[in-house]
Amino acid sequence: MKNAFKKLVLATIPFLLLGCSEPVDNPEDNKNDPANNEGNNNEGNNNEGNNNQTPHTHSWKTEWEKDANNHWHACEGCNEKNDSAAHDWNEWETKNLGELLSNDRYNFNNIKLRTCKVCGYEELDKDQKVLPEIRFTFDANDANADFATKARSTDKTRPTVSGKIAITNAGSMNTEEGKELDATMKVRGNQTAGFDKKGLQIKFDKKQAMFGLNGGKKFKKWVLLADAKDTTISRTALGLTMSKGVIAEDSKVWATDFTPVSVYLNDKYWGMYMLAEQKEVKEGRIKLDEPIETYIDDNGKEKERPIMTTDIGYCFEMDYYAKDEPAKGADGDPTFTLDYGNYFTRNSFNIESCLANSGLGVVNTYTMNSDINDGPEDAAVNASNSNQVKFIRDKLQALFTVLAEASKNKVAKDIDSNNQVTSTSMSVKQAIEKHFDLNAWAEGFIINAVCLPPDVGYSSFYMSFDNTENGDKKLRYDNPWDFDSNFGNRRGFIEKPNEKNGNYDPYFMDRTANMWFQFLGKLDFFINDYVKPKWNTAKTNKVFENMLGMLDVYYKYFDGEYTRNFAKWTTTQASDSNVSSYFNGDGETRGELRKPFVNVNERKQAQQETINWLTKRVSYLDTKWGNK
Repeated sequence: MKNAFKKLVLATIPFLLLGCSEPVDNPEDNKNDPANNEGNNNEGNNNEGNNNQTPHTHSWKTEWEKDANNHWHACEGCNEKNDSAAHDWNEWETKNLGELLSNDRYNFNNIKLRTCKVCGYEELDKDQKVLPEIRFTFDANDANADFATKARSTDKTRPTVSGKIAITNAGSMNTEEGKELDATMKVRGNQTAGFDKKGLQIKFDKKQAMFGLNGGKKFKKWVLLADAKDTTISRTALGLTMSKGVIAEDSKVWATDFTPVSVYLNDKYWGMYMLAEQKEVKEGRIKLDEPIETYIDDNGKEKERPIMTTDIGYCFEMDYYAKDEPAKGADGDPTFTLDYGNYFTRNSFNIESCLANSGLGVVNTYTMNSDINDGPEDAAVNASNSNQVKFIRDKLQALFTVLAEASKNKVAKDIDSNNQVTSTSMSVKQAIEKHFDLNAWAEGFIINAVCLPPDVGYSSFYMSFDNTENGDKKLRYDNPWDFDSNFGNRRGFIEKPNEKNGNYDPYFMDRTANMWFQFLGKLDFFINDYVKPKWNTAKTNKVFENMLGMLDVYYKYFDGEYTRNFAKWTTTQASDSNVSSYFNGDGETRGELRKPFVNVNERKQAQQETINWLTKRVSYLDTKWGNK
C-alpha cells in the first residue's frame, strides 16, 4: 500500500483507540483531584480516599490530532488537549489525485483542496467536479430519444440512439479533450433496466481507447454501470479491484478494467457511473479464439470466414433470463438447458439463496456470450439447430456429472470423445484436474466467497471452454461480474447465522445455489491445494488492504460527486412494479436491501458499514484459509 493510502487508512481509526475520550469541563469532577489540592500529600492528610493517588503529569504527543475545524496535541494518558487552535489555511489549489496518491488509477481525477499550515489537515472543495465526464449528445426529436428513461425490465429489446460522445474534465488522456466521437447508446441489463437510473452501453463507430483502461487497448463497446441500488457507488469498483488482485498474471480468467465517471445526456447531468469494458470474446478481453479462420481465395488473397466446426472457444452464462431469448428470434442469443437430475435440487442442500427458494428455483438454463456460426440466421439458435451449441451443451452436461460424482459420491469419472461419461482408473483429484482449470476456479471461489453474491446462483455467472486446436479443453470460471448486490448490501446474504431459519455455518459457498461452486467447495484437495495458496498470496500482495484503501479514496475524495448523484437520483428504489415487490422494504424484515443501505440519506453510515463488513468478512475467511 502506498504511503498516501496508509495515511488514509490510519485516518479512519477512531480517536477512542488512543485511550482518550472527550473531556468534560466540570469543576465538581475535579474537586478531589490531587493537582487541585495544594495540601494534599501522604503526611497529615485526613482524606483517606486520596492517600494512594499520585498527581498526573501530562505527556503531550508530538503529532497533531485534528478534526474539520481545529487541531491540538493530545495527552498520551488522559483526555486533555493542548495547543488547541483553529486551522490556519493555505490558499486553495488544484491537484491531480493520481499524483497525490502515487496511484495511476486516479490520474484522471483532479481535486481542489487547501491544507492547514500547522497540521496539514486537508479540506476539499466539494463543489469541484472530480470525475472525468462522458457527454453523449443526440437528436432530441429521435423516436427513441427517451431511451434512458423508458426501458423496463420486461422489455425484450433495447432501442438504440445515434449521437456523438465527447470526453471532458479528464486532463491529459489518449482521447483529445472535447473531441466528438460517433457512437450509439442504449440501455443494458435485465432487472436493472427497470430502475430509474439505468445502466448504458456505448458502441463507437470506430475502436476507441478509454482513459488508458486495459493498457489503452481500443474497442468499440464499453458499458456504463449505474450501481443504482448501491448507496456507496463503490461495490463494482470493490469487486473488480479484488478480482484483478486475486487473478494471477498467468491466469486465463479475464476481469474488466474500470474507472468512475460522470455521465451527461444532451448536457443534462445523469449521475455517477462506473465505466467498464464490455464483456465479450475479443483479443484483449475474454481470452478465447473467435470462431473465425483465415484462408486464401482463388485470387491468392487472404480472407476470413466463420469456423463451422465445433473446434472453437465457447463463453456462456448460467442465466435465469435465458428463457427470454427464444422470443427474440434471430436477435436473441443462443441458449441451452442442462439436466441436473438428482445431483442438485432445491432440497438437496441447505440452499440459503432467497432467489432459489422464492420462485427462481435452481437455474439450469444457459446463454451463449460468444459467437455461434452454424445456426439459422432467421430463427432462435439452440442445441436442436446448431452443432456448436449442441457440442457445448453435451460437454457441460458431462462436466457437471463428473463434478457431481466426485463431490457427492467420491467417484472418479472421465469423458470420451462423444461427450459421454465413462468409468476411469484415475483418482478423483486426477479426474477433476483433467477437466477443470482449478487455478481459475480457485480465483473465482475466493472472489465470490468474499463478496457473497446473490446473483451468482441464478445469473451473471460466466464460464468458458476452449475447444480450439491448441485449447486446453478445460472448463474455467471466467469474467467476474455484477457486484451491486454484494458485500453485505442484500438482506439474507450477510456473514452471521439467520436465527429465524436455524443456525448454519456462515460459509456462503457451502449453501450457495450455484452448484459448481458448492460441489467444488466440498473437495478437500481443491481447498487445500488451490484455494488456500491463492488466498495467502492475495494477503501477501495486500489485495484486501488495497480494497479498503480504495474505499477510503472514494468516500473521501469523491464525496462531492456522491452528493451530486443523489441530488439527481434521490432513492435507490426501483420503478418497475414487477421488481419493486421485493426491492422495496424497511431493510430489516422485507425488501432487497438491508439497513443502512436502503436510503440515500444514510450513505455515510452505508459507507462505514461497507468498510466494517468487508473487514469482518476477510477476517472470517482468513480463519478458514489463512496460514496459521
